[in-house]
Amino acid sequence: MKQKKFVGFGIVLSVLLVTGFVLAGNSAAAGGTGVGDALIPTGASMTAMPESKTWYKFDESGSNKTITIALDANGQGGIQFSVYTPEAITKWFNGEKLQALGVSSSTPVHDRVWEGRFRAAGTYYIVVENKSQNSIEYRLNVTGEGVTTTVFIAPTATPLPNPFETRVPVGKLNGSGKIVFQESSGGNIFTMHADGSNLQRVTFGLDPAFSSDGSKIAFVRQGPVPGLYVINADGSGERNLFGGTQVRSPSWASENKIVYSSMTRVIEGKPICFFGRCFQVDDVTRWGLFEYDLNDDSIHTVNTPTTGGTVPSVNRVLGEIAFMSPELGLMLTTLDDDAVARVIDNDLSINVPSMSADGARLTYMVKQPPSWQIVVAVWDGTHPTLLTRNDPLSFTHFDNVSPTFSPDGQEILFLSNRNGKWEFFAINADGTNERQVLKNITDNISIQYNYSAERVAAWVK
Repeated sequence: MKQKKFVGFGIVLSVLLVTGFVLAGNSAAAGGTGVGDALIPTGASMTAMPESKTWYKFDESGSNKTITIALDANGQGGIQFSVYTPEAITKWFNGEKLQALGVSSSTPVHDRVWEGRFRAAGTYYIVVENKSQNSIEYRLNVTGEGVTTTVFIAPTATPLPNPFETRVPVGKLNGSGKIVFQESSGGNIFTMHADGSNLQRVTFGLDPAFSSDGSKIAFVRQGPVPGLYVINADGSGERNLFGGTQVRSPSWASENKIVYSSMTRVIEGKPICFFGRCFQVDDVTRWGLFEYDLNDDSIHTVNTPTTGGTVPSVNRVLGEIAFMSPELGLMLTTLDDDAVARVIDNDLSINVPSMSADGARLTYMVKQPPSWQIVVAVWDGTHPTLLTRNDPLSFTHFDNVSPTFSPDGQEILFLSNRNGKWEFFAINADGTNERQVLKNITDNISIQYNYSAERVAAWVK
């Protein structure tokens, strides 16, 4: 992937029970080379060497409750995992072929995921396989009410501060209005004033989006009752518009129409063989864009290429919809029946496009190795300008992600982990006045971001 030239300037495993209690045991001696030294997933960053397999294990009580195993690799391909039961391992030790219970598939929420239920208590195994020729960094997370594995996570030393690092001041947002944001994917959704006051929890879910007048919030859930939802901004009148576990990224096209993305089909990967050696090809998940009409509860398909579309953002002034095609890049389409989607930037590392309320600008995050940065452009993708960048004097490289515009389009609010945790930052659309904002919020709420195209916040008048 070429670096773009711009104008100008977790079981996690933390093992998370439904009570929210995180258990932690000691896996320091494990190496992950097989069943005997399988690792305990902790949600920590791991590196998969080229063409390698790493074994993990976790205990389950036989609760028959949903278990979710998720692997996040910052969008890198070539990595997947398989799940094995205690019975499969026993048969394997007895000379039979090792049979997987299931193999992970890709979703916009996680790079690879598998869900299932276990009626029998025991130790279950996960094998992470890197089929590529490159090293891949990833995090493996397992969650479920019946997971009983305990992991001891040793404390790490606090790194010394870098005296040469460029730091930005703590400030405040210039604009007024109201902000909605998610604590984590599927966690609490809050509203607050732009000055950080009047914090209120309204519901739970992910990808919250204000209607243009700020009276309603659209969001989605992956469970316990999945689907697309709408709720009044004060937390009343919650309504499940329709069900479905794979619904993401609602964006208001008007006061009664919502554009969103949803999974349409999964193309099963089939082995490719060369000279007697076969390689398993990953499953391909196709997503499409749809419009939900609140007037009559009808659903209409939005025209996208055959490769599908994700994370739509509607330009309500011009009627254009920015979205990502996983194989083509950043694209535009409209709600017209005869619309033809067109590519406006073929950089496949672009993610989470967001239109300004006045229809003039577009912002998004883009990979500038080794980290993610924020870009602003004209609404049609022309004249992209890098607003944030890697600090050459820093010992570490932080990420800036999930940008959204202020109501007047003059500021961009985003998340950054530059201080060791995810916090809110802002920068003017012309690249000036970068600062940390809403510190009183992030000092008390631990925001989580897992690089799965989350649209964390939205801002209205």
